[in-house]
Amino acid sequence: MKIEFDPDKDVANLVKHGLSLADAGRVYHAPNKVTLRSPRTGEDRALDIALVETMGVVLALVYVERNDVVRAISLRRASRQERRLYEDAKQD
Repeated sequence: MKIEFDPDKDVANLVKHGLSLADAGRVYHAPNKVTLRSPRTGEDRALDIALVETMGVVLALVYVERNDVVRAISLRRASRQERRLYEDAKQD
């Protein structure tokens, strides 16, 4: 799937989290990711959590899927709770 994002949102994400949305594919395409769904009014958001080995860190990607496009909303380091959830899921 193609991954897209708003350039202004990318700048904001870079300032806030130190990560570019251009790296969203590293999480979205990770074979070891854990995906959670978050139904919201008007759109079905997803949260992928994955260890990105080339970066050596567990990241969290929030996105929506629209047709054949993944629209990246946020990319950041996973919280402690998200890392724990990821580790628990990988042990099963």
